[in-house]
Amino acid sequence: MKVVCDRSILSDAFQMALGVVNARSPKPALQCVKIESTKKEVRLLATDLEVGIRVSLTEGMDVSQGGEALLPGDRVGAILKELTSEKVTLAVEETSAVLETEDSRFAIMGDNPASFPSVPDFGKDGATELEAEALRGMIRRTIFATAREAARYALNGVLWEIDGKEVRLVATDGHRLALAKGECKGGKSAGKVSAIVPTKAMQLIERSIQDAETVEVQIGEKELLVKAGRVVIYSRLVDGHFPKYEDVIPKDSDKKAKLDTAAMLSAVRKASLLTNEESRGVKLTFRAKQLVLSSRAPEMGEAKVTMAAEFEGTDDEFDVAFNPYFLIDVLKVVAGETVTLQLKSANKPGLIREGNHYVHVIMPVNIL
Repeated sequence: MKVVCDRSILSDAFQMALGVVNARSPKPALQCVKIESTKKEVRLLATDLEVGIRVSLTEGMDVSQGGEALLPGDRVGAILKELTSEKVTLAVEETSAVLETEDSRFAIMGDNPASFPSVPDFGKDGATELEAEALRGMIRRTIFATAREAARYALNGVLWEIDGKEVRLVATDGHRLALAKGECKGGKSAGKVSAIVPTKAMQLIERSIQDAETVEVQIGEKELLVKAGRVVIYSRLVDGHFPKYEDVIPKDSDKKAKLDTAAMLSAVRKASLLTNEESRGVKLTFRAKQLVLSSRAPEMGEAKVTMAAEFEGTDDEFDVAFNPYFLIDVLKVVAGETVTLQLKSANKPGLIREGNHYVHVIMPVNIL
């Protein structure tokens, strides 16, 4: 194989592929990026067996001899980042490769391309089309709420539901739940389809579709495939049962506060400064036109922050406490200038709404 490449295009594609490579894998092939070239294109493939990526390059690639190579991802990626030349020549003989510019030459030992596992490609039928930026927004609004504990396997991912023209992404860790809604641009769905997609795959999708206008999605029995321009992402699905999330969303809240998003985020951050592991809670005291956020931690002190708020409820004054870091997480991803916080009682979940397309459920905490 011999290819003269635009260095920046090849380097960017390599960095994208490295988002999948497992540098600590006991299998050498999984520490590598596979390169395939034909007269028409150059393809980069990477996988950790759970998640995979294909990046197809046509622009800036001059292929004089087709072939394939399996090269160590971290080393080649680092070399491409350090090079400053516009063009780089990649020549491969058996399992060794040479990367060369006018002032640099790197001889790299690779591996046998036949040892690299297959990475599924995008199918021809049954795709649903979404706007890329809308999907990225939905991912940002949900991914932070996934569980981190390995034991909660079914919660270690984001639930996708596609039903006709509507798509929903849902994530929960048992203490909070995020639900984002969007619309499909086109495609056909055979009834309602759902899948739990691992957090790592969701992160990869968000990074990989930022330059695309639209994405196509295919959900199978055991895998999800996402195509965005030159990139195809593959992910195995999480095997498990996602909770009945609709039962968790409060429907009987009788108190409502309209809050300025930026002001609320700033106030929560300030109040959180005097919390610790033992007293990780900020109390919210609502009055008709005012919200007071307060916190207290032994041997640290106490904080009180006041801001304007529009509060409607059956009580003249109402108290509830939340983990401030959970509040910060959701307020950071809200795009609107205002949010609505709906409440029932101090020991019932709170509901944060942004329009009709985003809801976030957050469990209260007890503070002494």
